Amino acid sequence: MKERRSRLARSRSSHALGNDDDDLDEPVSPTTASPSAYLASRYSGYGGSDLARSRSSHALKSRDNSPITERPTRPAIVTAAGSSTSAAADSKDGEAMSSWARYLKNKYGNKIVKDTPSTSSSNASAVPSSSHSHGAGVGVGGSSSSSSGSSAAGRSHASDVSRRLSLGLPLRQANELASSDDDGSKNGVGSPTSPTVAAAAVAGITGAAGTSLRELYLRKRQQLFQLGGRGSEPGSFTWPRGVAVGPDNSFVVADSSNHRVQVFDSNGIFVKSFGEFGCREGEFDCLAGVAINRIGQYIIADRYNHRIQVLDPQGRFLRAFGSQGITDGKFNYPWGIATDSLGFIYVCDKENHRVQVFQSDGTFVGKFGKLGPLEGELEHPHYIAVSNTNRVIVSDSNNHRIQIFDVNGKVLKIIGSEGSDDGQLKFPRGIAVDDQGYIVIADAGNNRIQIYSPDGTFLKTFGSWGSGQTEFKGLEGVGIMSNGNILVCDRENHRVQVF
Repeated sequence: MKERRSRLARSRSSHALGNDDDDLDEPVSPTTASPSAYLASRYSGYGGSDLARSRSSHALKSRDNSPITERPTRPAIVTAAGSSTSAAADSKDGEAMSSWARYLKNKYGNKIVKDTPSTSSSNASAVPSSSHSHGAGVGVGGSSSSSSGSSAAGRSHASDVSRRLSLGLPLRQANELASSDDDGSKNGVGSPTSPTVAAAAVAGITGAAGTSLRELYLRKRQQLFQLGGRGSEPGSFTWPRGVAVGPDNSFVVADSSNHRVQVFDSNGIFVKSFGEFGCREGEFDCLAGVAINRIGQYIIADRYNHRIQVLDPQGRFLRAFGSQGITDGKFNYPWGIATDSLGFIYVCDKENHRVQVFQSDGTFVGKFGKLGPLEGELEHPHYIAVSNTNRVIVSDSNNHRIQIFDVNGKVLKIIGSEGSDDGQLKFPRGIAVDDQGYIVIADAGNNRIQIYSPDGTFLKTFGSWGSGQTEFKGLEGVGIMSNGNILVCDRENHRVQVF
C-alpha cells in the first residue's frame, strides 16, 4: 500500500495518471481486510452453500494487479461458438462472423439494405461522416441520398425529432426497425444509449441559436456549471467515475467510493440515488461504468464484485451476471459499459484486456481483443461507446489510443498515439459519441478533453491540470447531452463539470 501511495503521488506530480485505478485514499474495504469476518457479520443468516448458490454472490476482490501474461503476436476475434480469426484479415458475409453480428444480419440485414439508400460505394472500414442517415447500419457506414425527395423527408424527420426532443421523448430511427431484447418491451430502437445520446438525428439538426454541432464543439471551453464536491450526502461524490445520459437529458453518475448511483435532471439537480456497499443484489463495491438502455434500465459495472448489475428505472435490482475469472462471461475488473439500440451490452473487461458482448439478459455472445500493442489488441481498455451506426469505440488506455471496431470486432480506425500534441493521447479514459459521429475523449494523462470529427480528424481540445474551472485531476467518464453539452467526471476533484 505504501508503494502504491508513493506511485500515485509521483503520478499526480507528473500528471501521468496511467495506473491510478484504485481509490487509494479510501479506507481498505472490509471484504479485503478480513473476508471471513465480513462474511460472518454480513451474511450470518446464510449458510455457505446458500451464499455460493446466490446469483449475486461473487468472488471477493483483490486489489493487486492481475499477472502480466505474454504479449500475443496476433489479435484474435472469438465468438460464443469458439471460432477465432485474425482482426486484420478480411471477412466475407457469413465468414468469421460473431454471434451478435450474425444476429443483426439475420434479423435486420435485408431490411436495412432495402430501406437505407446509398449513393456512394464507401467500404466498411470508413468512419461515417456527419451526413450519414440516422438509421442504423450493420457494420456499414451507409451514406444518405441528396435528392430533393430525401431532403423533404429529412426536413419532416427533423421536425419530428425536434418535437420529440422538446417533449423529452425517445428518438425514433428513420426506418423504424422494430426490435426488443429488453425483457420483451417494444420500443423504438433509436432511443439514445449511454454514452451515445441524441446530439442530432439527421444532418442539419443544429444546437442552440442555430449553431451547428461542429461550431458548437469548436467553441467549447467555458464551464457552464459543475456539481458535487467531496462527501457522501446527496449530490456529493467520492471518486466519481462513469456517467451516462438519458433520452430526456437526465444523467446518472457512478459515485464509486460511495458505492452508489446518483441521478440528476438536465440542470444538474439531484433526483435520487440507489445502492450501498456490499456484494448482495443491488449493492456495489467501487462501481465504475454505467449505462442507460433504451427502456431506461441502469446497467452498472460493479468493479470489485467482478459483475454487471441491471436495475430498473426506479433503481430496483433486476439481474446480475458475471464473476471473477478469465473465461467467457467472467470479468477481471469490469470498467466501461455501453449498450446499443438492440439491447446488446458491451463491457470493457479491463484486466483481461478485452471487450465482451452480452445479450440484455446477460447471455455471453462474443468477445474481441487480447493483451498487446498491435492493431485489434488492447491493454487496459477502460471505457466504451457504441455509435448509432454500430461502431464500437474503445479507449485503449495503456496503448494511448482509441480503437474503432465494427460489430465483428474488426478494426476500422485507430485514433491517437502517445504524446501531448493536438490529437495525441496519454492514458485516454472516458469516451462518448453523438448521433452525428463526433467523438469526445477524456485524455486523462494530459488533463484535457479532446473532440474529434466523425472521420476521426482532430477538432478541439480544452482543459489543464488543476481544481479550477475547466481544470481536471484524474479524468474519467464523459457523456454528451442532446444540446451538445459535455459532461465530465473530474475524479480527484470529486465533481462533474458541464461544458
